[in-house]
Amino acid sequence: MHLGARLLCLHRRNCLTQLTVKRLLSHELTKLILFVVLSFTAAALIAPHLYTAGKDLAAAHAPLPKDPPFSASPTVWLAEKCDSAEFSRYFNRALMASALLLLYPLIRSLRSSGTTEVKPPLKNRINPRAQGWKDIAVGLCLSMGFLILLGLILQNLGWITPEEKWNLGKAIRKAIAPAIIVSILEEWLFRGVIFNILMRKLSTAKTIISLSLIFAALHFLKPPEGIDVVDPRNALAGFEMLGLIGHKFLNPASFFGVFLTLFTVGLILAYARHKTGYLWLSIGLHAGWIFSLKTFNKLTDPTGEAPEILFNENITDGLLPLATLVLTGSAVYLYLRQKKPML
Repeated sequence: MHLGARLLCLHRRNCLTQLTVKRLLSHELTKLILFVVLSFTAAALIAPHLYTAGKDLAAAHAPLPKDPPFSASPTVWLAEKCDSAEFSRYFNRALMASALLLLYPLIRSLRSSGTTEVKPPLKNRINPRAQGWKDIAVGLCLSMGFLILLGLILQNLGWITPEEKWNLGKAIRKAIAPAIIVSILEEWLFRGVIFNILMRKLSTAKTIISLSLIFAALHFLKPPEGIDVVDPRNALAGFEMLGLIGHKFLNPASFFGVFLTLFTVGLILAYARHKTGYLWLSIGLHAGWIFSLKTFNKLTDPTGEAPEILFNENITDGLLPLATLVLTGSAVYLYLRQKKPML
């Protein structure tokens, strides 16, 4: 009898464990974490093959012109980009492709959970209409305006200087495409899909904070600049890059400085999404930041005279960039203060 009671207790414990594991695996936050892990793993596997294919394409079209004109064929343009890109850029592209490919099964798994379907804002209204265009314009003006102001302050302080081969037209051309493409894709994914997923389980405040943490973490986990793998064509080069990314956590100053800035960006974008109910203001803000950052990096060089805590040779790192974001967020708040929150 004693043995039977023990067996029954063990059976109940096993059933409880299985039920707990099943609930954990079916939880939407678990699926999001799994989505991130699988995206990075797939990128590590794909990146070396993507690098090899890109460099082989460049070799097949050698010699290549530097910065091909608009009249050049798309293949020549792509070959030049592949030739000049380092392994870290191939890893970034592999990560983006992996995330996009894994997004469909993620959404399918969430739809099968028996809860409300995920409905990204752009699904129901592709045309921005008058208010949407206004939000995009306001977002562009606010994000670009405050960053331009920051640039002027940094130049007057002597912490940055104009680049020797200063070419405004070229810098603008190179910044337009990333600003449009990245802002639309990332806003649809983060403030569209993932925002709605979190709202089904969390309160509005917790959703905004959680989403901003996810956004900051994914952008912080970029390959470090100026550091590359030993042999990019090696099948394990992608996992070597993952190790280099992990080293960023060993630098507390970089972690808290850059991470806090990215977290603030996430808060502003998520708040704009929550208050307007659409992605247009977030897209405008995001596109303005990317455009300004790209042109800023092309047209200026740091002098190395700035205190690291205020400006660490990067417009996204330091208390001054963070203060600029706080001002931008305050302006967004004033713009939206009369609006009623929309999910």
